[in-house]
Amino acid sequence: MADSVRIEAMFRTAMEVLRDSPEPLTKRQVTEAIASRFKFTPYEDQRDDHGRPRWEVMLGWRTGDAGTVGWITKRDGQWALTEPGIDALETYSEAELFAELLRRYQEIRKHRIQAHKALSGSEQLLANALGAVPGGSWTSYRDLAEATGLPEEQLSHFLAHVDIPGAYRVAYEDGTLPSDGMRHFRYRGGDIARRLKAEGATFDDQGRLAAEDHVTGGEIRERLAQLPPADPESQVQRAWLVRGSSVDGRDLVPIWLHKESASLAASSLQEIPIPVPRDELKAIVEDNYQHKSYAVRETKLAEFDAFCNRMRPGDYVLTTTQGKTYVGRITGDAAYVASSDKRSNLRRSVEWLNPTAPVPFANLPQPLPAKLHSQSDVVELTENIGAIEELLAALDIDLGDAAPDPTKELAFPTISQDLADEILVDLTQLQRLADLLWENKQLILYGPPGTGKTFIARKLAGNLAEPSAIKLVQFHPSYTYEDFFEGFRPVQRADGQLAFELRPGPFRQLVEAARQHPSDPYILIIDEINRANLAKVFGELYFLLEYRDDAIGLLYSGETDFTLPPNVFVIGTMNTTDRSIALVDAAMRRRFRFVELHPNLDPVKGLLGRWLERLRKDDEAAVHNLDAPEVLDTLNARIEDHDLAIGPSYLMKPGVYRREDGLADVWETAILPLLAEHHYGSPPSVLDRYRLASLRRGPAAPE
Repeated sequence: MADSVRIEAMFRTAMEVLRDSPEPLTKRQVTEAIASRFKFTPYEDQRDDHGRPRWEVMLGWRTGDAGTVGWITKRDGQWALTEPGIDALETYSEAELFAELLRRYQEIRKHRIQAHKALSGSEQLLANALGAVPGGSWTSYRDLAEATGLPEEQLSHFLAHVDIPGAYRVAYEDGTLPSDGMRHFRYRGGDIARRLKAEGATFDDQGRLAAEDHVTGGEIRERLAQLPPADPESQVQRAWLVRGSSVDGRDLVPIWLHKESASLAASSLQEIPIPVPRDELKAIVEDNYQHKSYAVRETKLAEFDAFCNRMRPGDYVLTTTQGKTYVGRITGDAAYVASSDKRSNLRRSVEWLNPTAPVPFANLPQPLPAKLHSQSDVVELTENIGAIEELLAALDIDLGDAAPDPTKELAFPTISQDLADEILVDLTQLQRLADLLWENKQLILYGPPGTGKTFIARKLAGNLAEPSAIKLVQFHPSYTYEDFFEGFRPVQRADGQLAFELRPGPFRQLVEAARQHPSDPYILIIDEINRANLAKVFGELYFLLEYRDDAIGLLYSGETDFTLPPNVFVIGTMNTTDRSIALVDAAMRRRFRFVELHPNLDPVKGLLGRWLERLRKDDEAAVHNLDAPEVLDTLNARIEDHDLAIGPSYLMKPGVYRREDGLADVWETAILPLLAEHHYGSPPSVLDRYRLASLRRGPAAPE
């Protein structure tokens, strides 16, 4: 009992205190009542970083569980026992009461974990970690990063874009609530402080969450370790890359395969107990590796923490040597074994699944080849479990598990005839655009104004992807990488202080959404793509547009192995009056396929006539200006510059044909001003050749 907390007795006492009170009690009143009835052992009274005794922390967890199962209510800082709580207290003995609490909580947790299975591996880790933060408590982004091993910036992106229950309980380290932009949309615009207070959380005079309700990263890990698994198959399976091909100049992979193991050198690491709390491990690494740079120490801490604390039996593990990959399953806990050559002090047993059939890099499913190029000795691959299982299936390796649900293959749907009829474009031409986009991932529609570039891009995207999987942005001269992908933005915190937060741009949001649904196409439409400095806007992402199978490091978030999912596609539109296609640099030409939309070329050629024919059938009032197609053709014949032609969209408006002066209005207010801009500096008489009366007289240009 010296190294345990009498939590069963304390929990029942807390329930009795609430039952016997004529009115609700505060958390402080409950803990004071407990303190008056128990003489605490040194272990129970051991304090954490916030000065809270261990027994109080654990009691907070269990009363939070009681709130989850409906035995206790915590509203506006006031605790009370419910009728089901009173029934449970009167029905069960001390041990039975606690066992029943755990059983009921595990039932709820089991359903939550099943719901989490739709999330990616990293997001499941977050969901489980947040499940260890009970109502009335809160944690910080940094604590979640410590508990899960995810980069803090990446974690904040997940919480902003993925619906994970309990995410509103995450704040900044000082207890300040994050801005709406850092929350998932379901929590935006609501009174989060009020919601937290209703659960029992308290705030100080400056509007910050109280330190006494703070659940640290270490506490999250400790609580998850204490919870019995709700279901063996509901546990989140992780995947890892462990490097062994060059450990102090020696390839250890053949030894691993022979001895069915994997290891880390940890050559300067003292003997440690395993598992070891991360904060203790950090202090040990800082001491043992003080002769190394801070960057090396941070890397070693992450690697040792992953190998000793976060890996567990059943996880996948990959390793590489000589351009080939081996995959296995971890079968044992980590152990410290002092090796004579200092090349394998930390070890785990591994069942290697393809020891005689390594897979060449070129045959690995995406995005594994890019991920395996990471420089670290331990890399988490949990997000890529689908690719690993695809690899195992290709190797015909039977893991004895239930067959996974078949996944839908990524593909574009066939272009429908209904779409072709709707936009009056030939079906084969639309299918060609779709095929070009599929083959090259990036496509640009370019041409003069009024040729329907953006219209066709949006209609095409709408046929190929769901509306929620399409995002449109418009570039302009001041558009930047920070606007497009991610950057730090000033935000005002709840305490009035100004801070900078890393915020995702539209492209990052689309990419993260695409990762969650790898079988569905996601399409980014960039209108006026040539109006921005593309090298500046895309930054390091420019590389990935051409080399989709590789990974790069990101400028702000610190991710070192960022990839573009294969289900992300880009359609750009380019107005040739702003910048001729001939001026586009070679780098951009390599990354995009270019399709011209011009009034003299299909599919735009004859479009106005086809549209007008349909309008006349549907609108009896459309009886004026029926010579518009011929007038437009004559105009474009008189415009000598191919890139300055006028597209039919200006004239595809029903009002032009319902009024006798409708065409003249469009000509005087839209088309002639555009042509005047093209001829800026020329005598006014140059516009006479483009006037409506002149064009109607015939194809010959006036003298």
